[in-house]
Amino acid sequence: MESMDDNVSRSAEDIQDHQIEHINNEKFLQNIGGVIFVSLLMILGIGGNSFAIFVYLRKFKPSTHRTFIVTLAIVDLVTCCVPMPFVLVTLRYPIMFNNNVGCKVVTFLSYFMCIGSSIILLTIAAERYRKICVPHGRQISERMFKYICVLTVMLGILLSCPVPVMYGNRTVKTNVDRIVGTECNVNDDFAGTKYPALFNIVLMFLFFAALIILSILYALIGKQIFQMMKKISKTNQTNVPETNSETKTQTAEFVYSKPNQKDNKSRRGLVDNISDDKSVNLEISLGINGRGTKSDEIKTKCCELEKEYTTTNECEKKQKITINITRVLFIITVVFFCSYLPHLALRTAAFLNKNLLPNLSFVGTVIYQTFRWTFYINNMANPFIYGFYDSKFVREVRMLRRFWFARCLKYKQRSFGDAS
Repeated sequence: MESMDDNVSRSAEDIQDHQIEHINNEKFLQNIGGVIFVSLLMILGIGGNSFAIFVYLRKFKPSTHRTFIVTLAIVDLVTCCVPMPFVLVTLRYPIMFNNNVGCKVVTFLSYFMCIGSSIILLTIAAERYRKICVPHGRQISERMFKYICVLTVMLGILLSCPVPVMYGNRTVKTNVDRIVGTECNVNDDFAGTKYPALFNIVLMFLFFAALIILSILYALIGKQIFQMMKKISKTNQTNVPETNSETKTQTAEFVYSKPNQKDNKSRRGLVDNISDDKSVNLEISLGINGRGTKSDEIKTKCCELEKEYTTTNECEKKQKITINITRVLFIITVVFFCSYLPHLALRTAAFLNKNLLPNLSFVGTVIYQTFRWTFYINNMANPFIYGFYDSKFVREVRMLRRFWFARCLKYKQRSFGDAS
């Protein structure tokens, strides 16, 4: 009799497991868009960030710019290697996920990485502001940035510490009576309470506060860059020499002349560009026919003009490099915040309207489950931003590509020679 009861119990459990698996597969089909989307971002992110770390560490000189880029790339790479694969597992088993510890750890890591990235972007904006708007003030050094990284870790842990408490395995009801599943979400103890909503409201407030601060900083930076570019353009325009039909008077930045000869005849001077009051001023009065007369007057106020001309060019070059770096970091910041907006919009809509998700059609659910992961775009996009806007990064990538292509070709030739 007991054996019959055991067989009936096992049979009921098998039927229940089969029903749960069937429901799980149906929900997985609704998540297929998210699986494809996250998988694509993960593959591109792992390859791109690994390559960016290698190039910047091996081919770029130590600088705050390199430190920022490498730090962001490491954060993005960790996100692509840990939270993203975990998300794929939860999408594959939407109501059959039973790893409570894994849910707590990876969810904490996801929040921690997001908060850390935000603080790093704030630090980058502050460094760019000091670099461009206050160039003669105290700058953020590499050593100072290391301390900021330590502070970032501490602040990230502090803000993310409620996550392991509130998140974990959560019981999920199905359309079949007495059939329940489990998912990685706010656990049963905190589900239905105000604490998860309060926690997310605080994070959303910090998110928009950071967005406002970054907007103000980059607005000031943009204004200063506009003035710098205007000044550089004005300087280039003043370097065009002016001529007159009867008299030609020029102020030179570099002059070449031969030693005086015995006949005391004046010679022609080689005059290149017009300079400012700090440069050498060489005035040569020439006749209509362009030949010098005995009344030519040459006035030299200072020397070493070629050196000053070179220094001016180097200064302009450094300014252009600074502007280009700022543009790259600004685009990274814009992509970061834009990638979170669809996610926040969908989550807010679902929070305000509890009947939104249950009433969605199959296509609507697929779209929702796809675009709710748009915030992972920022973890994939940065290496491609470098490829579009960082000319030095592009050059190094091309050189490495040629190097590895040559090595592969040489290896194939050697293998072909050994085989023959």
